[in-house]
Amino acid sequence: MSRAFLALALLAGVCQAQSTPAAADSARWRVTLTVFRSPGTGLQISRGRLAVFAGHYPTVFRRGGADRTTHFIRVGVAAYARAHASSPYVSLSIAPSLTDGWPTSGLLDAGWRQGFTSRVSGQLGVALLVAPSLRTSRINPTVGLGVRL
Repeated sequence: MSRAFLALALLAGVCQAQSTPAAADSARWRVTLTVFRSPGTGLQISRGRLAVFAGHYPTVFRRGGADRTTHFIRVGVAAYARAHASSPYVSLSIAPSLTDGWPTSGLLDAGWRQGFTSRVSGQLGVALLVAPSLRTSRINPTVGLGVRL
């Protein structure tokens, strides 16, 4: 996980070093309502190319011979290559489990944010979910919709 934090920090530094024509707009705080698994159903607060988020993150695991939905609260940070346009992104988060029998996990997510209008965007990516205490990991597709408030 420490390598993932280092990679995120380096990406954030590179992104901040680049200049954009909309520098004044990227200095504003933005609040976005997010839906589904990228990053979760909740809120994202961003400024420039960096964001923090918290939301509900569901996924399905095979446990006890059956598929079971496992629910998490996902809290983390994200870095985007561009502040408010279509852009690649990477995020890192911790995910305390709300479902008995599954521990707190970590997620590293990377993908693409696509702007549809000035207020609506979608995200499509892939996440590595790691449960260290179970010594297991899982690759999940991440799809989401964001509406800037």
